[in-house]
Amino acid sequence: MSSTTAAPCSQSATEHDPFRGFLPEFLDWLEKAGLSANEVASALRASRHFLVWLQDDGTPINRIDDAALCRFRHHDCRCVHSRHGNYKRHRRSSRDYMFRVRWLVRFLEESGRVSHPGELDDGLRLAEKFIETRQAEGFAPTSLLRDHSACRHFLVWLHGSRIPMAKVDRVVLDRFLDHDCLCPGRFRSLSERADPTCRYIRPIEEFMAFLAGRGRAPVAFVASGNEPGSKFDAFRAWLQSHRGAGEATAREYEREIAAVLPDLGVETDRYDAALIRTVLLQRFAKVSNSHAKRLATSMRMYLRFLASCGKSSAALVGAVPAATSWRLASLPRYLPAEAIESAIASCDVATPLGMRDRAILLLLARLALRAGDVADLRLGDLDWRRARLIVSGKSRRGVGLPLPQDAGDALLDYIEQARPRVDEEKVFLRGPAPHRPLACGGTITAVAGRALKRAGVDDANGRGAHRFRHSAATGLLRSGASLEIITALLRHRSPDTTAIYAKVDLPMLLEVAQPWPGAVQ
Repeated sequence: MSSTTAAPCSQSATEHDPFRGFLPEFLDWLEKAGLSANEVASALRASRHFLVWLQDDGTPINRIDDAALCRFRHHDCRCVHSRHGNYKRHRRSSRDYMFRVRWLVRFLEESGRVSHPGELDDGLRLAEKFIETRQAEGFAPTSLLRDHSACRHFLVWLHGSRIPMAKVDRVVLDRFLDHDCLCPGRFRSLSERADPTCRYIRPIEEFMAFLAGRGRAPVAFVASGNEPGSKFDAFRAWLQSHRGAGEATAREYEREIAAVLPDLGVETDRYDAALIRTVLLQRFAKVSNSHAKRLATSMRMYLRFLASCGKSSAALVGAVPAATSWRLASLPRYLPAEAIESAIASCDVATPLGMRDRAILLLLARLALRAGDVADLRLGDLDWRRARLIVSGKSRRGVGLPLPQDAGDALLDYIEQARPRVDEEKVFLRGPAPHRPLACGGTITAVAGRALKRAGVDDANGRGAHRFRHSAATGLLRSGASLEIITALLRHRSPDTTAIYAKVDLPMLLEVAQPWPGAVQ
């Protein structure tokens, strides 16, 4: 049966009272619940409509669940009752109407006429203990309220969907995130929220881990939630051991392959040149040239990995189309020195986060570090006696860089005054509890973007952390530094990579520019 359409209720199916003998008991229950006479009448009309629809839908009363309520809410109503006429005038889609139907469902649950796991009260008590543990870990009050609401919403939906906590898995969580919310309580539909994934997935996964530690939830679900890339474990290990790829590079390859895998399919023995070229060319048409180039590289690596495992032919690597690109065709995207300094000055050093962000921005601006370099910086990489720090970068080979005075002072102030006292090797940590290391370079990019926005920088070249790197290199070049010095600072393997910055030295280019043939002098 369709989730949005139900067949019309026939007259013969509605000749008998749909309450089937429990009307007096239901009326007494409504009165004890404190409803007024008008509210009781409204609840009876909505409940009778629901019961009439159930008869035609073929759903027994003891099998009422959230899915049945959603089907009723969206059915094409032609329901008729012999004594009460046509129900079509009622607005079933309104939350108020469904709230009246919920009175009946609650009565049926409490009277034992509807079967359910019976875990709601116990689950809510466990949710309270879960929030207490997070409060002890130092979570902010706003985070605790948000997480408590997410856990309660999930438990209420499980109860309404008749799903025991022990049966929760990734499929169940996906159903919850997509459900048409009719949950009793002050819950907004997830589709009405700006970021349901951020607000719901993480706290619910951690709550399920909390329950798994008490034997109330499956451990397998926790593993799949905390390690979303587990199906690429073998691919990641191959990249790191056979190709020398760093962790960040391996994650990027995984993301690219995960995005294209649904189109390719999981049966690798069926891959052929036509399929690979068709899928990739369709992707190339939707993304930028740089993204297409990354996707092509990732696919070649993945096909080499499959060939090494005997899961596909090595010749398929040659079927990957090359992304269109021209060497040194683009200009480095940089910002004026005034914009960089304004962004650094916008950090409020009176707050811990402001001190952290200022130290991050100074490392980006003075040493031209990559976002991943800053995120991966460890306390052991700081050599205070020699005023330098060790950066590994993409090559994973440690390189010592001099630590400028202002960057060193900002870094020391953050570590001594603002950095949480936790057992973590990474230098930069999250402000709100739990005080974990910053997840990746993307977090550093977000810090740089917020600073430039506060400074009022609205430049077409963008607001990423890499703008600081390009700006530092461009500033050195314009101040007279040679390309060899810039190559050493940027830690490029080849001077050819640094040659792109010569294109922004306009005074030098004007000196060597030749007049266009045939131009009027």
